[in-house]
Amino acid sequence: MRRALFLVLLASLPAAASDLPRVVSTNVCADQLALRLAAPTQLLSVSAQSQDARLSSMSELARRFPANHASAEEIIALHPDLVLASRRWLAHNRAELLRRHGIEVLVVPFPTSWAEIFASTRLVAASLGREAEGEALLADVQARLRHLKAHPRPFRALYLRPNGGSAGRHTYVDTVFQSVGLTNHQAELGRVGWGRFDLETLVVSPPDLFVSTDMPIDQGYAKSAYARHPRVQQLIAARPVLRVAGNRWGCSDWQLIDSAEQLAAQVDGLTLAEQGRP
Repeated sequence: MRRALFLVLLASLPAAASDLPRVVSTNVCADQLALRLAAPTQLLSVSAQSQDARLSSMSELARRFPANHASAEEIIALHPDLVLASRRWLAHNRAELLRRHGIEVLVVPFPTSWAEIFASTRLVAASLGREAEGEALLADVQARLRHLKAHPRPFRALYLRPNGGSAGRHTYVDTVFQSVGLTNHQAELGRVGWGRFDLETLVVSPPDLFVSTDMPIDQGYAKSAYARHPRVQQLIAARPVLRVAGNRWGCSDWQLIDSAEQLAAQVDGLTLAEQGRP
């Protein structure tokens, strides 16, 4: 009886670090999950992108690990049990090549809703043997979401990139706006997915406020012609512009709760300023 009880207790203990799969992550978005969930001893390498502070909020931690450039040769040389990859790998034969070397490949999803973010987090946590860490992370996010949603913020917001790009329904941008209590102006106009917000519509139907990021992909003179248009400049100058950190914005993962809180704080600041006016 005592032996049976001992075996039950032993089976319930967390896996030792030596029992966890050795992991290589090859994409900045997969890196964020690996860095947050994996035990330090099981993570062999992360992508070079994640060591760039402009692209990753976890760059300081990422620099503690060897960097890779997602080539099959360098991955095979590391002898991992598991590789975390992006959707782009589906268009290449690298995944099949790695599997022939006994290396499993997990393509990390790109979610558009909180439910999908939670599912993706659980998927990665389970593949790493770190289910408890995944659940703890999600419990924190869910509590913060409940707090955010308790305070309505009835403004029409437009996410606008320097090239005129925006986001409608079924995007993580729309999910963040809903979490904050903002109305997504692009979605309100019936638009779905990612697309350009044409200048004519912006002039006729401007939002209450704009949302912008500092993602490196949007930098450069050629990519900012839309934002430099005189009429766009006038509209932006006449309305609040909320800003979110680009290195937490592009991966559609649990860090969007930070972006949502960042937006909420700025909206609440605008509301307080308005109330304080004579």
